[in-house]
Amino acid sequence: MTPIPPAGDDTGEGEGPAAAQEPTTAADGSVVVARGVRIPVRNVWLLLLYASEFYQLGPEAFDGIEEYPEKLPELLAEILVASTEARLKRPLTPSFAKTARDLARVRGGIDTLRTESHQLLSRGLVACRFEELTVDTPRNRLIRTALDSIARLCGDEELARRCLGQSQRLAHLGVGTLDLRAGQRDAEVRLTRNDQQDRSVLLAARLALQLQLPFGRTNPGHGRGALDERQFRHLFERAVGGFYSVHGRPRGWTVQRGRKVGWNAVGATPGMAAVLPHMVTDVWIDVPALGRRLIVDTKFTGALTPGRFARETLSSGHLYQLYTYVREQESAADASSLGAGGLLLYPSTGAHLNESFVTAGHQLGAATVDLSVASVDVRNQLIAAVEPYLGAR
Repeated sequence: MTPIPPAGDDTGEGEGPAAAQEPTTAADGSVVVARGVRIPVRNVWLLLLYASEFYQLGPEAFDGIEEYPEKLPELLAEILVASTEARLKRPLTPSFAKTARDLARVRGGIDTLRTESHQLLSRGLVACRFEELTVDTPRNRLIRTALDSIARLCGDEELARRCLGQSQRLAHLGVGTLDLRAGQRDAEVRLTRNDQQDRSVLLAARLALQLQLPFGRTNPGHGRGALDERQFRHLFERAVGGFYSVHGRPRGWTVQRGRKVGWNAVGATPGMAAVLPHMVTDVWIDVPALGRRLIVDTKFTGALTPGRFARETLSSGHLYQLYTYVREQESAADASSLGAGGLLLYPSTGAHLNESFVTAGHQLGAATVDLSVASVDVRNQLIAAVEPYLGAR
């Protein structure tokens, strides 16, 4: 049994010091994410998919993806190519973008510092800042960059050529690329309620860029990103929340991430509010039809730790934290809160654990998700972990 080794303090009250070690791609294609622990590339891609907004937007496009997660790049490439081909049948919609240029006549505002420091007036020029219409917008750059990126991961050479062909068409229209080395990515792209037509392709483009992390190094020279232990811990948390959101939707589940739990405190002194720590749950699942509730707390550490008398035990700190969550959310006006369950969920490689007990009317337990097995089994483990608390599949 090989659990994910501890990665600093993981109590949930704050982030401990994360190790600076970054994952590398092993000769067998697996990803080394933490102190020699290896996870198959296909399962890291599966976590990225579950964590993405694109998966939560349209899960029907990913039916059966767990059986062939290595085909995810091809699926995204098909979506990007098809949407780009359809979009380029009509002119790209320009938008205003901030521009700085040295001109022979004033346009917009004058950049006095640049004008003076470069002695532009002596050459009959003036530095200007203005806005102009352009198709070189952040969202078009995002799509072009995603086409270039996903082409490197495609095992289908014809599909890869189509991706690069559409990227070149955008380039000829004046669309540039994002500077991924500078961490630019899609920070400037903001989706609003008026962007529903483009929302799917933009979310697909975001996911395509995420696949180019170091574990995507399937072609020479590819994979320049970085994913340290802290980032992987957050990825696992987001993936768990995303999976249960999609899995529970047809079952009437209400899934929330990052929900706060207030303290049932009385008689607090005036200054206590300023020093009382916040309690934020990772995943909160309600099943209104059955009156059930489950609080899931994900951890990026070993499920079992050395205890007294040479035996391994669950982390007492993790159990205390989970117990506090389920007790502090109790309310006489909320029937589901009185019997809410709590689950500690750990990633592992080769380890299996799914145990529970009942205390003070609440079922508490711990389970592992083995990331070294087939992707279908990863999905089944996520479902089996919550079944004792929420009922049938």
